[in-house]
Amino acid sequence: MKNKINVLVIEDNEYYSNLLANAIQNSLNPFLERGDFQLVLHTFTNAAEYIRKVESGKIKCDYNAVFIDYFLGEGINADYVVDTLKKQSCDAMIVLLSQSKEVKEKYDFLNYNYFVVKDRFAPSLCGLYLQQYIEDKYSVYLDQ
Repeated sequence: MKNKINVLVIEDNEYYSNLLANAIQNSLNPFLERGDFQLVLHTFTNAAEYIRKVESGKIKCDYNAVFIDYFLGEGINADYVVDTLKKQSCDAMIVLLSQSKEVKEKYDFLNYNYFVVKDRFAPSLCGLYLQQYIEDKYSVYLDQ
């Protein structure tokens, strides 16, 4: 039976959301090619829509990893989304992204695992964090 790797991306910029989703997919290809894993990737550019679906029970919070932009538009930020995930007993690795380094300092109280500044290396770095998570969780390594 394949291990499902459930990943959520919430990014209000559609271009960056696609860029991040592609980087995540590419970073997991070595695991997926082994045949033991299946990637289930959920992407949302509208955080309010995501929150409505979670609160109504249409979406389960069974993610392994969540990649979320801090400023999501419509007055919603990552803080609100992370609180919603935690209320749903979501125990995922959370990667917070922002173009501003100040977000990390100002919102350091948020419950996240990693902070990534959105620069040209950010998608690749997110992929590496996810690879490390998979290696740690399932005790499988790319170099084996």
